[in-house]
Amino acid sequence: MENKGTQTMRAAWYAGTWYAADPSALRKSISQALKAAREVENEKLASFGPARFAVLPHAGLAYSSRGIAHLLIHAPENLRRVIILAPSHYAQIGSDRFTTGSFTSFNTPIGSLEGFTLFDKTYPRQDEMIAALQREHAVEMVLPFLAYLQEERKRSITVSMALISQVTTAQNARQLAQDLMDAIGPNEWDNGATMVIASSDFTHYGERFGYAPFGVVHGKTVSDTVRVSDLELAAHLADLELGPVFLQQRQQRSTICGLAASLVVSALAALVSSKGIVADYYTSQDVLGDYSADFVAYCTILWR
Repeated sequence: MENKGTQTMRAAWYAGTWYAADPSALRKSISQALKAAREVENEKLASFGPARFAVLPHAGLAYSSRGIAHLLIHAPENLRRVIILAPSHYAQIGSDRFTTGSFTSFNTPIGSLEGFTLFDKTYPRQDEMIAALQREHAVEMVLPFLAYLQEERKRSITVSMALISQVTTAQNARQLAQDLMDAIGPNEWDNGATMVIASSDFTHYGERFGYAPFGVVHGKTVSDTVRVSDLELAAHLADLELGPVFLQQRQQRSTICGLAASLVVSALAALVSSKGIVADYYTSQDVLGDYSADFVAYCTILWR
């Protein structure tokens, strides 16, 4: 990994729409999200300790901020490098490959984060598409939280990101995880200064999303059913069980939009024998207090 490459800054494309563009307002919203995350952490999670890997939501911060805020609670004290893996919502990309792009910095309303290049040009399972990363919201929502953490700790945090929308087999997920392991290097894992994040919202339910296997019904009956399914899949990811995840996905065809990234991170956690925990789960119904028939679920998974 090198801090070299094209002199390209990734702009904060969604500041002012998906989250506050005003620095003071953004800091306040992150502080409130941190408080909300602490309120839902149980004793087991509170004693979980620093996390090396995570699955975090990526909706607009009005919805995802609580789920992302667990990162601030469990970020390692010596954290200095973060890799974000996310699906592509706006560009078609290949399966079982990373889509990458080199950025020297990532802009947020509360400060910039330095960038680094994850893979060199010889790495075979990558396609470069910097435009896809420039406009992808799934890689952006966590950046203000990292900038907030950098500001609080007064210590630089560098970032790299890649897109991955589909992993076709558990073996391929493990191969990509090994590729990440090799790119990062054993010393980085040993000192605990690197964190890898999968950016994923969970089930998108309702006619709006073309997914309503339990009917179109207002109220919490359907979302409670979806919760059981989502938490079962999340537990498999946390427990490093890739096979059951693929089986459940084939059976249910759910609309979890960052599953490929989550599978790779779970496989990566398995390489270093990490222990996982499902840290949080809620839906847009819970956020809005409006139990409409269309909703999106958000889940946080941590590994130490």
